[in-house]
Amino acid sequence: MTTEEFDYVVVGAGAAGSVLTRRLVESGEGSVLLLEAGGSWIPSGVDAAPLWFTLLGSDIDWDYRSVPQPGLGGRSTHEPRGKVIGGSSNLYIMMHIRGHQSDFDNWAYQGAAGWSYADVLPYFQRMEDQEDKTWEGTGSGGPQTVVNAGLHDPNPYSRTFLDACAELGHPIIPDFNGPAMAGAGWHHINAEAGRRRSAMHCFVEPILNDERLTLRPRARATRLLFEGDRCTGVEYAQEAPVPESGEGRRLAGRALDESGGTGLRRVRARRQVIVCAGAIESPKLLMLSGIGDPGHLREAGVEVRHPLPGVGANFHNHVLTGVIRETREAVPPGANNLSEAALFTFSQSGLPAPDLQIAFVHVPFDIIVGQSHPNAVSILPGVVRPASRGWVRLASADPFAPPLVNPNYLGDRSDVDRLVQGVELAREIFATRAFGEVLGDELLPGPAAADREALTAFVRERADTYHHQVGSCRMGTDDDAVVDPRLRVRGVEGLRVADASVMPAVTSGNTHAAIQMIAERCADFVLGGSRG
Repeated sequence: MTTEEFDYVVVGAGAAGSVLTRRLVESGEGSVLLLEAGGSWIPSGVDAAPLWFTLLGSDIDWDYRSVPQPGLGGRSTHEPRGKVIGGSSNLYIMMHIRGHQSDFDNWAYQGAAGWSYADVLPYFQRMEDQEDKTWEGTGSGGPQTVVNAGLHDPNPYSRTFLDACAELGHPIIPDFNGPAMAGAGWHHINAEAGRRRSAMHCFVEPILNDERLTLRPRARATRLLFEGDRCTGVEYAQEAPVPESGEGRRLAGRALDESGGTGLRRVRARRQVIVCAGAIESPKLLMLSGIGDPGHLREAGVEVRHPLPGVGANFHNHVLTGVIRETREAVPPGANNLSEAALFTFSQSGLPAPDLQIAFVHVPFDIIVGQSHPNAVSILPGVVRPASRGWVRLASADPFAPPLVNPNYLGDRSDVDRLVQGVELAREIFATRAFGEVLGDELLPGPAAADREALTAFVRERADTYHHQVGSCRMGTDDDAVVDPRLRVRGVEGLRVADASVMPAVTSGNTHAAIQMIAERCADFVLGGSRG
């Protein structure tokens, strides 16, 4: 088996891998191989911001399923993850939310020293190019497009939602990424003129002709390679091209290498391997390589190379549900991402940061409901500081077998109570004078869900993934931490993990921006930058 050599090998071209690769290539300090298990064919729905929901379950979605969830009455959930260059950055709803400042301070207190808000703010600013200067901490001039949805032909029902929140006494704030997060306001989004501006578009496409980069699609990492305690490379399976289907475009550039045959291949990293495969695939790759809980590895038929019991543990996700009301008139089609406004608020007094995200969506969020009631709007209450924790484990030693995924949704009673509270608040918003003359019947949960007992049954029946899976390769210094605060896999040389899996706790809001920040930070660690 022939072994190629590069200075850096990055596994995964999603939100994190795209950012990290861009920074490594720009540094001019060596050659970079970017391995992506997905393909280079970009369906037209990726670029059209209002069509993001059509991509879930499509050919560019790994479409993982969770194990049965006791908190959801034994249901399994679909866990979407991107299967294309750009990864889940091509599937997400394009909200640009950094998280509350206390999220990062908490990371530091939980063992990730150097990750306080003051530490990470420069990395958010470095990557952002925000059109409106809302405060001194706004980022401008970076690769990532950030626009204010309220300035770009927002849906009139989104304005009504903000009026309703103000009617209930919630403050209207200019930017959820500013000094104050609690309140209602327009989302800042990674879209422009109705076009998605994903990590692929902003970070990868501009460097596809750089001679220092090789981007290899349909290359699924099967295990990491070692010499002693040092990770020296990656074994991967090169898969055959998939026939193009539907409208779309194929990425092109000298860096894109689709010429190789199929089968197992190996690549050596002269300097480092950085795993950016996400909160499901990153722990899976470590475990397939013998890094993880010894008991579980032996049970799965994998030889133990390095015991790290925390690999796959601490897996968690935001959880949400939906309240849908019919509208008296037709809802205008979306020009942006369908979710232009939201409310961040508290489940109880005395909290330092919001733990509920109440997102407005100007379509019926449930597909079945929407088929018979196309003119409807939704409020999606979500618990953004969940207490429930689950895990990711191997199904077997077969690298092509999907892993076992357990987010443990609503496993902690406090998550149930807060989600019910979010549904009650959504109903209060829809019951305001602002919405009074424009709405018809409640379609979900419906009038039968009239008390807390019925609403509890509803959220257990309907709660679902927020697509913000994190935590399975947790950063810290304790015995269960997987990576140290410089993102190095503990006890292994030459190997880092940089993606959502390293978060000690999920951020308070959509995670895409924080994942990109982690990759920006990792680039400084790898390159020895002054801020690293």
